[in-house]
Amino acid sequence: MIKNLLFILLTLLLFFSQLNFAQDDTEIKVKVGGTIQAQASYSQTNSDTNQVGFGLRRVRGRLYSQFRNNLKGFIQFEMTSFKLLDAYLQYDVSQQAKFRIGRFKGAGMRGAGLTSHSDIDIIERVASGINWGRKTIGSDYRDYGASFFGDYNGLGYNLTVHNGKGDENIISSHASNSKLKNEKVAVSGMIYYSPVTMKGLEFGGYYGKGNSTFNDYNSYNLYLYYEPGLYRIKFEYVNVKDKNNAVDITSAGYYIFGAYKLIPKLELLGRFERYDNNTNFPNDAESIITLGAAYSFFPDKWSAERITAAYVIRTEEGLPVQNNVFYIMLQLVF
Repeated sequence: MIKNLLFILLTLLLFFSQLNFAQDDTEIKVKVGGTIQAQASYSQTNSDTNQVGFGLRRVRGRLYSQFRNNLKGFIQFEMTSFKLLDAYLQYDVSQQAKFRIGRFKGAGMRGAGLTSHSDIDIIERVASGINWGRKTIGSDYRDYGASFFGDYNGLGYNLTVHNGKGDENIISSHASNSKLKNEKVAVSGMIYYSPVTMKGLEFGGYYGKGNSTFNDYNSYNLYLYYEPGLYRIKFEYVNVKDKNNAVDITSAGYYIFGAYKLIPKLELLGRFERYDNNTNFPNDAESIITLGAAYSFFPDKWSAERITAAYVIRTEEGLPVQNNVFYIMLQLVF
C-alpha cells in the first residue's frame, strides 16, 4: 500500500514538474527523464533445460532540478518493482570541488555502478561488477552518504563517506530511540586521470573499506579505458576481501572489452571476463565470452535509442555445464 502511494505521488510530481518556476529573479529548472529497456531472450540453463521469454529489464523515472547554477537535486526510481534508487542534493563550489549528500553512487568500481545503466556495453554488466556490488554496498551500487569530488585538468577524485550498506537509511532523532546501533562508517575513495591531450583515455583506481557493523570488507580496483571514437578498449581488475567470517574470503575478477564501429550506426562488440568467487579454492572460477552488436538510431546520441544483441558463452571450471544465453534488447532514453 505504501509503495503504491509513493508511486502515485512521484508520478504526479513528475507530471507537474514540467513547469519552470521563477521567483525573485531566481530560476528553478526542473526536467523529467526516463529509460525503457525491453528484452527478448533464449537461454540454455543446463544440458537439457531451456528458457525463452520476453520482459522489461528496466523502466526508470528521473527528476532533475537545478537552482541557479550550483545547487542541484536528483531523484531516480525503478518501476518494474518499485524502488527508490537515487535521491540527493549536490552543491558545486567549482569544477574542482563539489559536494553531494543523500543516496547515490559514490567512489567504487568503474565497470559497476559508475557505468550508467544506459551505457552498459553489451546488455549485462560484467560479472566482477555485479559481484562487487553484492559483496560491498549492495546490488544497486548505491548507499546513503556524503561525497566530496571534482576534477582539475583531467585529474579527478572522489572521497565518499557512507553507511556501508545501501539498505540502511540511518536517521537519528531526539524524539525516539533508534533500534539500529551504528558507531562506524564506510569510506571509499578513487582517483582517475583523463589527459586532455589524448582523447578517450581514462585510467584510475579505487579503494574502499566497509563498515564492520553491517559489512566488513576491503576492496580495490585498477582500470584503463581507451575510447577515441572508431574503436574502444577497456580493462579492469577488482579484488574484494570479505572479513565477516572467521577466515577472510577473497574474490577477484577482470574483464577485457573491445568494440569497433563498422559504420556510424553499427558497432561490433566483444568481451572476455574471468571471475573467481573464492581465490582460496581451486577450480571454482568462471569465464564468460560475450559477442554482440549494437545499432543506434541516433549515432550522435548513442544511448538514446538503440538495439543491442549478444550471445554469451559461460563456462565454469570443473563443471561441464552449458548455460549459454542469446538476448536482444531495445533501449529508449528520454
